Amino acid sequence: VFHVELDAALPNELPANTLRLDTAWRMTDGQIFHLEFQSAPEMSLYRFLEYDARLAHAYKTSVRTVVLYHGDTRWAPSRLHIGTAAYGVENVYLSMIDGEAALDTVSTHWDAQDRLRLALALNMQVNQRSTALERVVSLVVAVPDAEERDLVVSAILVLGEAGLTEAQRTWIRKELRQVSKMAEELYQEGREEGRQEGKRDQTLAFARKLLALGESVEKVATLTELSLDDVQKLRATQA
Repeated sequence: VFHVELDAALPNELPANTLRLDTAWRMTDGQIFHLEFQSAPEMSLYRFLEYDARLAHAYKTSVRTVVLYHGDTRWAPSRLHIGTAAYGVENVYLSMIDGEAALDTVSTHWDAQDRLRLALALNMQVNQRSTALERVVSLVVAVPDAEERDLVVSAILVLGEAGLTEAQRTWIRKELRQVSKMAEELYQEGREEGRQEGKRDQTLAFARKLLALGESVEKVATLTELSLDDVQKLRATQA
C-alpha cells in the first residue's frame, strides 16, 4: 500500500491550447527532428517538453530536439526531470562556432550538410557581419542547381535571419530575390499581404469615423462591407 499526503484537488480537465513550435521534420529513419531558435536561455524546458509530447503522440515515434541559441547565450539547461519522466534537449550555441570556417567548408565543396552551414553561418562567430553577409550571398549564387539554390534560400530565410538587424534582413532578402525564384515569390506574397492589411486598416478607420458620427452598426457594416461582429467590436472600443 502506497502512502500519499494530499493537500488540494486539482482540475481534472487540462487546457487543449494550440501550440506553435519553430520547425520540425521527419528524418529518414522515421524519427522527428525538432528545431528551436532561442535568443535567451529557456530556463524551465516545460514548453519544449509539451511540444515534444504532442509530436511524439501525433506521429507515434521518438523526437530529437535541438535548441539553437543565437546572440551571446553560452549556457542553458538541457535536462528536466518531472518525476514520472526525464526529458532532454541538445543545446547548440552558435556564437561559439566558427562561422568563417563553416563558410570556408561550403566554398570548397557542396553536400547536404552545407545547406545548413550556409543557413546558420550568419548567426555564428564571424569577423565582420557585413562581409559574412556578402560572402553568404556569393556562395548561394555559386550553387549550380536552381532547385538546390531555392532550398538553400529557404533555409536562410527560415533559420539564418534570427541574429540579424532589420537593415541586414532587408539587404539579404533583396539580394536573394535576384538569385532565387522562391525568394521573389515570397517577396511578392508578402507585398500582397501588406496591401490587403493596408486596405483593411483604411476600412476600419473609415468605419470608426462613421460610428463617431452616430451611424448605426448595420449601416456602417453595409457601407464598409465589414461584418456586423467587426463593427460591433469597433463600437465597443469607442464606448
